[in-house]
Amino acid sequence: MVIEPKLVEAGAIRRWSRQALQLLRRGFSAWAAITMLLCLWMFLGQRIPILDSTLALTAFFGGIVVAARIDRATGATFSDVLAALRERWRPIIGFAVTISCVGALIWMLLLARPGAPWWTPFYSDRHVIDVLSNDWFLASRQIFVFAAYALGLSYFGLNIPGVTSFFQFPLTAILGLPWREAQRLSAAGQIRNLAVMLGIGLLFVLLPVLIVLLLPPLVPLLYCYLAALSYVAFRDIFLGIAENQTAVPASVRSIRVGS
Repeated sequence: MVIEPKLVEAGAIRRWSRQALQLLRRGFSAWAAITMLLCLWMFLGQRIPILDSTLALTAFFGGIVVAARIDRATGATFSDVLAALRERWRPIIGFAVTISCVGALIWMLLLARPGAPWWTPFYSDRHVIDVLSNDWFLASRQIFVFAAYALGLSYFGLNIPGVTSFFQFPLTAILGLPWREAQRLSAAGQIRNLAVMLGIGLLFVLLPVLIVLLLPPLVPLLYCYLAALSYVAFRDIFLGIAENQTAVPASVRSIRVGS
């Protein structure tokens, strides 16, 4: 099979959103429970920004792996979700740690305000919440605000020039391509579908802000949705699989990469 990014129609995001919601319904409970735990850990680790970014990326990448597993089955139990994560834990952790560390270096070298402590990505008391509000809505916003903003910023971490590209993770974790080859193919897919990819980027930026302001308890669900959306976009662009067709595991196929 030749892996080539294809050009999708202008309204692909609407179709991908529908497909992503279908995947969520098939494996929601276990998927959302694990994501909820990661979001709570982000709140507990609020003094360590690099930990929050690593957990956010881990939740997002893990969601892509779970979406791929659900896509190949009629349903997903808690053990199925754990099995999918266990099988792909190396690329999940590897990508999350690498992108978080590179992002911290970029902040320290290029984006930090003059006079800002160099260790801010590793420890910061700024905006730390020590006491939760007595109002449940405000308290939920305090808990999930770190996870929401980390998710919004993760889109930029997924597109660090020379390091990573948006579809690089599924190309590596699901199809087994080397890091650099996956980056090259991912960049080609993004350039070929620039308009819809900018639309996905807009969702990453706007939805976390809206959700944390209006319905903060739904932040974990947003992680699941954006991960599923990213998976079906990858599936469509690189595998050309129709909406109701089951994805075939890459491990059982012979893959030849084309430009």
